[in-house]
Amino acid sequence: MSGGGGGRSYVGSGRGTPDECSAVDVVTPLNSPNPAVVKDLKKGDVLSVAIHTSPNKVKSLIAKDSKDRAAGSLTPPSLVTIIACIEKDFEYGAAVLDNPSGGIVRVRIQPKT
Repeated sequence: MSGGGGGRSYVGSGRGTPDECSAVDVVTPLNSPNPAVVKDLKKGDVLSVAIHTSPNKVKSLIAKDSKDRAAGSLTPPSLVTIIACIEKDFEYGAAVLDNPSGGIVRVRIQPKT
């Protein structure tokens, strides 16, 4: 899968080593975007990346806006690695790459600095 937009497609081992956690740089769409949140997004906004655990203990990634509202889910190729890294206290941001159009939002996930 291509990273597109200058981002690398990065999978990693899934163990979340410090080198892997620092190397994450991936472009991915926001899945199941929340219209109430997406309508307020613009190019350059940075969403926080967080783990969501379902009632049956399945972990997934979500992007949240500055008001802590879920903007949508994230399913990059490096999903398992990013979850492992967040569990080891790494923090990631998801920068909005374009002004949202027709419910489509592309983001670039990178470590927060």
